[in-house]
Amino acid sequence: MTTIKPHTRAHIRLSNQTEVISFIQDLCKQEDSFAIENSTGNHRVNAKSVIGVMYTMMDFPEELYLVNDTNDGFIPSFVDAYRIP
Repeated sequence: MTTIKPHTRAHIRLSNQTEVISFIQDLCKQEDSFAIENSTGNHRVNAKSVIGVMYTMMDFPEELYLVNDTNDGFIPSFVDAYRIP
């Protein structure tokens, strides 16, 4: 059984490859380490990896959550454009 750490995360939607590239380019400007996980947190990928993010879009497209692994609670403001209300 996987133990899930409590943490702040942002529910996001990435619809196509162009959005993924733009999202990752903006995220790579941040020094912190980020992950994208599914709703239960048991599948995670590096949020700065094109292959990882593309995989999540196919595997769990409605369950993308951005997590800051370095500084819990800090979500860059550009992410607001990708948030699901």
